[in-house]
Amino acid sequence: MSPAAKTYYPYLDKLRVFLTCLVIFHHTAIAFGASGGWYYKSPDLWSGWSERLMSLVMGIDQSYFMALFFFISAWLMPASYERKGAMAFVRDRLVRLGVPLLVFILVLNPALVGIIRFYKGVPVDWVQVFLHNHYPGPMWFVLTLLVFELLYVVYRSCRKTVPKISAATKLPSVRTVVAFIVVMGLVAFAIRLVCPAGKSWFGLQFGYFPLYVGMFCAGIVAWRDGWLERMQVRNALGWFGLAWVAIVAFVAFYFVNRSSGDSDSGGWNRMAFAYAMWEPILCVGFSYFLLAAFKRWGNEADRFFRALAADSYMTYVLHPFFVVGATFLAQCRGMGPWVGAAFVCVAAIVTGFGAAHLIRRIPAVRRWGW
Repeated sequence: MSPAAKTYYPYLDKLRVFLTCLVIFHHTAIAFGASGGWYYKSPDLWSGWSERLMSLVMGIDQSYFMALFFFISAWLMPASYERKGAMAFVRDRLVRLGVPLLVFILVLNPALVGIIRFYKGVPVDWVQVFLHNHYPGPMWFVLTLLVFELLYVVYRSCRKTVPKISAATKLPSVRTVVAFIVVMGLVAFAIRLVCPAGKSWFGLQFGYFPLYVGMFCAGIVAWRDGWLERMQVRNALGWFGLAWVAIVAFVAFYFVNRSSGDSDSGGWNRMAFAYAMWEPILCVGFSYFLLAAFKRWGNEADRFFRALAADSYMTYVLHPFFVVGATFLAQCRGMGPWVGAAFVCVAAIVTGFGAAHLIRRIPAVRRWGW
């Protein structure tokens, strides 16, 4: 059966749930001292080797988890476009992605900023808070995905022929994958000369965008050429192993060169170049393995995970409130960083999915796929 003819993929549902939980874990770790920016950080943070270890884990996550979200979204997109047509597809995207994005920017983000200030004991002028805190936060992903999908509509509108699913499904060659890794790394290195990793504009960190664009495009090609139909764990093991070799090599390189003063976030230096080339290796290795592994061991239909997958988008939208709220509670209970992080991660996942499930019982919310 062609991917255009199917609408339900159990393993992709489970993978989306896993990635949503990974997002919560990622932001929880940052809240307790790992590298990265977040709304609120606990006063009791990791330090020393604990901080270095968790920052390494965050770097590994950063290399693939959001890029894999873009890949999956792109793989599902062409079939949706074919079913609905251009106008209905655009209307659906504007409602499903655009409305929650606007609500978050205009209402939820200011509300969360105000709640944090109130918790800290800072006097809160709620009018000013709601007038001056309009940025997307974690919803940068939704904003970017909306732009990517609208650009796809423009591309399809300008294209005279309709893309066809390849009759003979095929996987990309080793040469193609290596070329993807090299091009993504070089482009990221070049962009970070002027826009370092971590520097953002309206919540968009363009230093990381090469992989987002590349994986989104790869998802479209994967749909056309049937990559996921042929993908197996044995095909992924070599790339997954290469990713772990790259992790060890980069850690060793980092400690050898840490006194050089070079920044891995960008600039004309060895550390920045190594980091830019390291990320796409990990992205390919982890993404390939997770897709193949979930397909191999998670492709049985499961009502529980199907419900979780349906709730995962709303969970993503709301998770900052649950991560921040659980961090407040961990702080009040005097939890250390390791216990606190474990508590916050579990609590935010459980309450986030639970609240999303309840909210999605509202007919309008469920109808528009929020």
